Amino acid sequence: MQSAETELETRIQALFARVPALCRFSVRDRSGLPDHIDPTGLRGDLFIFEIVLSPRLGSRQYDEVYDEISAAVTAVVRARPEAKRLLLERAFVRALH
Repeated sequence: MQSAETELETRIQALFARVPALCRFSVRDRSGLPDHIDPTGLRGDLFIFEIVLSPRLGSRQYDEVYDEISAAVTAVVRARPEAKRLLLERAFVRALH
């Protein structure tokens, strides 16, 4: 059985493989939200920020990438609830070789 860290790494690597334009994103909880965001109207515990795409895509494609990231984060937390703490305040960056 995989550890939560291994599960997270596997899913994030698969996400970057599926979405070649994705360069970077970060995950925050409510305490990490910027001051200009009112958390009272938000649902959920985890929030995706700082999505960087290259090349830049249109808003429709950006929404699709957001959905891909959200699905990957949700899947890892469902499979391994302890992975939630590994996601917080963390940036995920594509590794270039």
